[in-house]
Amino acid sequence: MTSVIMGSQEIAPDVTSPDLCTQDAVYGALQVAAEIGRDELIRRINLQNLRNREKLCLVLDLDLTLLHTKPLHKLSPEELTGLCNSTRKKDLRRWKATGVEYLTKLRPYVRKFLREASKLFDMYVYTNGSRDYARIMVGFLDPHGVYFGSRILSKEDSTVKGQKGLDVVPVHQSGVLILDDTENVWARDRGNLVLIKPYDYFAPKEPNGTRSLSEEGTDESGSAGPLSCALRLLKGLHESYFVNYHTFEEELQGILLEDNGIHGEQRQEVNGKSYLRALGSSKRLRVSDECSSLVVTKRQRC
Repeated sequence: MTSVIMGSQEIAPDVTSPDLCTQDAVYGALQVAAEIGRDELIRRINLQNLRNREKLCLVLDLDLTLLHTKPLHKLSPEELTGLCNSTRKKDLRRWKATGVEYLTKLRPYVRKFLREASKLFDMYVYTNGSRDYARIMVGFLDPHGVYFGSRILSKEDSTVKGQKGLDVVPVHQSGVLILDDTENVWARDRGNLVLIKPYDYFAPKEPNGTRSLSEEGTDESGSAGPLSCALRLLKGLHESYFVNYHTFEEELQGILLEDNGIHGEQRQEVNGKSYLRALGSSKRLRVSDECSSLVVTKRQRC
């Protein structure tokens, strides 16, 4: 099947899937493509392939979500002293680009978060920074290419300046969750957004009367912090999604046995509504660092 260019990435469906290897399936796919367009067909195929593996798609922001970066020359004397006394030096990365040196601090718990989340989601990085910056950061987070591969999106891929959008993610949005510290960049996809507390490790540009983590030589909690909470929340949403999905499939199969008057396009429409409901897209989620007793339902703030 022909590959499709989405954003700057070339995406092709997984033609090894047994669902795509029959003549009827190919004919049906061509009909759907003619009606909804090839990009949308690719998204639906990729989502179904994820479902077949009991997975969903997770889009991850970089800055203030998984890490924090600051130019080295902008560090205050207090920050330099705090960094020297820090017990988390192994999570610091010093690097250089276009003649400027930077320091990046990985968020506590990020390694375990990525390891556990990768079991349930195919993960994308999506930043409003440049593609070169994104690749450097992914190199710190995923040096062996285990979690992201080439699934890296940046401002160069976005179709609206200053905004992020799921239109550049080659998976149907009903199976996509977003983890980001900023809501207003997702104006078109707030229903898929899980908000997390920003990771402000370094001091802000403008003093706000409080000492930063870097100045204090401390850090936020790992096992009881925002990323840990986010992981638990995402696991709960994944479980809820597939409970709804499998229950719906069983109910639909029963209906089809009783009445074969439901056509494929109607089934697809019902499926789409069911999946959106399973994700609870009517509200956004907010991750707090105070959720040790969190019990996840379909849609819950914490």
